[in-house]
This record gives sequence, C-alpha cells and structure tokens, in this order.
Amino acid sequence: MIKRVGLFVAVTMLATGPAAAQDPQAVLQAAADTMGVTDMMSIRYSGSGWVGAVGQNASPAEDWPRFELAEYTRTIDFETNSSTEDMVIRQGDYPARGGGGAPIRGDRLRNPRIRGEFAWNAPGVDRVVPTPQEAERRLLEIFLTPHGFLKGAMAGDPIAIERNEYGGRVTVISYIALGKYRINGTITGDNVIERVQTWMPSPVVGDMYYETVYTNYQDVGGGMMFPMNWHQHQDYDDGANEPNVSGGDHSFSLTTIESVEVNVDGAALTVPDVVRTATVPPMRVASEEVADGVWLVGGGSHNSVAVEFGDYVAVIEAPLNEARSLAVIDEVMGLAPDKPIRFIVTTHHHWDHIGGLRAYVHEGATVITHAGNRPYYQEVLRAGLWVLEPDRLSLHPPEEWSEGYIFETLREKYILGDATRLVELHNVQGLAHAAGMLIAYFPNEKLLVEADLYTPPGPGRPLPDAPNASARALYRNVQRLGLDVETIVPIHGAPGAWSEFAEFVAGGE
Repeated sequence: MIKRVGLFVAVTMLATGPAAAQDPQAVLQAAADTMGVTDMMSIRYSGSGWVGAVGQNASPAEDWPRFELAEYTRTIDFETNSSTEDMVIRQGDYPARGGGGAPIRGDRLRNPRIRGEFAWNAPGVDRVVPTPQEAERRLLEIFLTPHGFLKGAMAGDPIAIERNEYGGRVTVISYIALGKYRINGTITGDNVIERVQTWMPSPVVGDMYYETVYTNYQDVGGGMMFPMNWHQHQDYDDGANEPNVSGGDHSFSLTTIESVEVNVDGAALTVPDVVRTATVPPMRVASEEVADGVWLVGGGSHNSVAVEFGDYVAVIEAPLNEARSLAVIDEVMGLAPDKPIRFIVTTHHHWDHIGGLRAYVHEGATVITHAGNRPYYQEVLRAGLWVLEPDRLSLHPPEEWSEGYIFETLREKYILGDATRLVELHNVQGLAHAAGMLIAYFPNEKLLVEADLYTPPGPGRPLPDAPNASARALYRNVQRLGLDVETIVPIHGAPGAWSEFAEFVAGGE
C-alpha cells in the first residue's frame, strides 16, 4: 500500500520476526524527546571543519581533495522546508592536489538556499542566482540532518528493524522521501541518531551512496542532545581492495560545533521573484569550426571537440551528463553525416569531464584514456544500480561493454589519424590537478586542445593576475614536446592565441 503524507510517499512494508519487534513511531518519539525535536520548529547551528571536492581527486585512487571550512552556519525551518547555508572555505593546511580550484587563494563563500521546490544561491546582498536544477537534492538534504530525519520519518510511514552495529543494539528506521529516495536512520539505545544514509543519482556512478555519521553527543541546554561531530561520505572508498581503484568518499565534516539555537527568528525564507519564475535552462549546443573538419562543440560550461576523419569521427571530452553528451552526439551526426563516432577521448577522470562517457560507450565508441584511468573507468562503466535516474547504458548495455573491448590506452603518446587528419595525444607531466591528464595536438592545424589547464579570457577581458601551476605545467609540457602551437582550443571557454598565453606565462615565471 502506498500512502501519501505531505512531501513524502512512504511505502508500507510488512515485516515479521524479532528484527521487526520495535514500534517505529515509539522509537522516533523517544529520539525526538532526547534530541529536542518534539517542539522544534527551526534550528540554527554553527561550527567549522572541512569540505571535500567530490569527483575532483588528483588520481582515482585518492580521496576527494579537502579544504578548510573556516566558518559554517546552517538554519533550517521545518514548517516551510527552508534551509540556508553560509560557508567560508579556505585552502588551509590541506595539500593543493586535485581539482575543485586548488589551491584556493583567500576565502571563498558558498551560500546555497532552498525553500520547498525553489533553490538559489545568494552570493551578495543584492544578488540572487536561481539554481532550479539543485532544488530536489537540497530539499532532500534537509531530511538527512539528524533533526530533519526525525521530522520526516515521523510524518511518513516508516518501518523499523533491529541489528547489532558499532558494538551495540540499534534500531534502523527506514522510509521513502520525495517519492523515490530511501532514507535510513540508525538510532542507538541512547535514543540519538548515529547515522543517516540514502542514495542520490550521479551521472558517473549511478545510485551514489550518501551518508552522514553523527557522534560525540552533548547536552547543549535543556537536556537537548546534539552531535558535536559530523562526518559525511559520498560514494564508496575501494581501499579494501588491491589495487585501490576508487578512493574518493570523504566529503564533509564538522569537527567543531560552536553554537546551537532552536526556534530562531527569520528561519523561514522568502522566495525571490526571480527564483520563483526560474526554470532549468534548456540544453544548448553550438558548434564552431576551428579548422577544416574540426569543430568546437560548445554552448554550455564545458565544450567537446569533434574531429572528422575519412570514414569516422572522434570526439574529445564527454562532460557533465548523459543529456549533454546525447545533444553533442546529435550535433556531431549533423556535422559529419553517415560517419560513426568511433572514438571518445577523455582528457582526465574528474566527474564533470566524464559524466557523459557512458553515452558514448552506448553509442559504440571506443574510449581513449591514460592507462592509469582504465581500472577506474571500467568500474564506472560497470557501476551498480542505476535505478534513480537510469541511463541508456544501464537500460540497454551493449555486448562490447560486458566483454571489455572498449578501451585504447596510452602512457605518454598516442597517434590517432588517417590520410585525412592527424591528432597526437600526449600525457601532461608534473601536474597536480589530475594524474593522467591528456592534451590533444593537431600538427597540421597547429591546434592544442586542453582541459582545466588554461581558459583564454576572451575578447575584451583581462588575463588573470598570474599564471597558476596548471598553466605553467601546460607551457612546460608544450616546450618539452616541441609542439608548434598557434591556437589553444579549451574545454572551458573560447579559443585563444598561443602567443598571448606564452607571453602571459613567461611574464609570470
């Protein structure tokens, strides 16, 4: 039986035996009393810790890079499902490896907002940036906090099971949120939330594991127990296996709680008009021929590059997600009719650059990547459940996918070409941003395709103050390889002159 209660669709399940002996509402009420949730309409807590850049590790085997969370304040109003988060993020003492903008210079502010179905960012007093694509995830995250979990479970139709965990007997309460997300909460014999877990859709790994562990409970006034330490995981660490193929999972931690307030004023947000009328922007694809038979396929935050050969096409980069890649594939088929996409080249393993990889594998393309990425890509392409947002590869897996005939790899150099065109793929040495980073060089056209190493500023815009480590690494590698480059074709931004880039880097050395 399915019962609709407010925002939640809870599936009533029948359970028998000793593991189902607990009454879920009684367990929830005991926890609500202990944690001060019974009469809680809103909560505000502040602290500090660290935050991880999910999907941006320096190598697939490493953890997500971390940054210092110097300040963190969150306010939640449970009656209106409002949440504000204000963060100050710094590089701190963490190593400057991987993506996510490392190393960070100075402070970076993050300020996500949500009220019901409306999401936005507030980067300034008079500035609002609608983010409708983030609304469902941010709404769900309210109910992944310990107090939000109790509120959501008590309003739903939960079930309860018992098990031994962390050396003691616990009760696991489970219910379905927002129509499709199973949320599990572990409640200890002391009537506090020890862990909340769920799964969220990811274009890279499918149904991605997502959990937060709450420990070190203390009385913060009036008998209200509150966790002083929060530790979150997103995805799994494969460290139990050798070799360690997938190491990223630690994503967020509050190591210090400085203040906790309940039933605070101003917790309910007012949705700005520009947010209320905003919609998810349509997928836009625009192609520009940068040389005969070579197109920059842009129109969004990330580009791809299509290269036409005598009887096939190769595409460099499969960013973001399946929808983006399917749109690019349609564009490429129009640019080079009746020629199959035989190869997809990925510059590096960061999630924003491989979110559409599975779409090309479904299309029948062979993946060209650095040899160090192959084990991770095999894991990604053979990922587990894709129930929340199934893609074409999960619904209709091709035979080549299951048999593994889909990879060409290199360590230092790979040549892709025929009588029509020649493309050299080179490994970038001495780079902290991503291990196994590839650049593509077109010797006849004197083009260089690169990702994340340098973004030409565009007409009328100033250059950055100084070249960063990635830009310097790009320059050194081009010199090392003796490449004769005239034009940089970036995966982010518009093409720019190599001469301007070389002068910029040389002046900052």
